[in-house]
Amino acid sequence: MEDLLRQIQSLPAYHALLDALKTDQALPGLALPRAVRLPMVTILHRDLFQPIILVTDRADHALQLHDELA
Repeated sequence: MEDLLRQIQSLPAYHALLDALKTDQALPGLALPRAVRLPMVTILHRDLFQPIILVTDRADHALQLHDELA
């Protein structure tokens, strides 16, 4: 998992996203594939040092994400 997180961190697009978030720019939805969402939330949380709210469309998706985060 750490290798994946380092790879995400090395992407120029990730740095652009991080800079935009740090300057409170309005952003469109990222439309990330499901497999990338949790690693992205993890690395953003590490780099921003802020709580992150992850919104889902259904309760069962929230439970699944909770299990995967553990």
